[in-house]
Amino acid sequence: MRIKVPRVSLSLSLAGCWAVTGPGAVRGPPGGSVAVRCRYQSGYERNPKYWCRAGGLFCSNGHIVQTDGSEAEVTRGRVSIRDNHPQRVFTVTVGNLTPADAGTYHCGVERTGLLDPIDTVELTVSPGKSRRGPRQCRGCRARGRAGGRWAVEGGRIRSFTVWAV
Repeated sequence: MRIKVPRVSLSLSLAGCWAVTGPGAVRGPPGGSVAVRCRYQSGYERNPKYWCRAGGLFCSNGHIVQTDGSEAEVTRGRVSIRDNHPQRVFTVTVGNLTPADAGTYHCGVERTGLLDPIDTVELTVSPGKSRRGPRQCRGCRARGRAGGRWAVEGGRIRSFTVWAV
């Protein structure tokens, strides 16, 4: 005889996994900085918040930086963290980026005796490439010049305008 477990019970048991939501991915140039905003559910305002390099579902080498549950900014080397209780968001800032900073991180909320709710953030360190001005049209039938302009906001392409003369 087979016992079927309703899907509802599984999703309820995992509800705490989505108590923290990060941006998913951030990008910054070498020498620049990134600010990572992680939101959390109501009820976690006084819990310590942290940033760590991912090692599967857990932190690989402890927390890089962590709050004490207050809104005071904490800085450790090139990384700082600050919690905003009314908005239920904490911001991690990594400055003077190097290629070694690239990788997978967790933003999380510490809970005593329970698994911490976390979200994974992929940090990419690469020079920003902006295409501006006319460029020679390659592989197109029209003769003349073509070009485009990128508009980037928050690390994402907001718009791209193309022209041909």
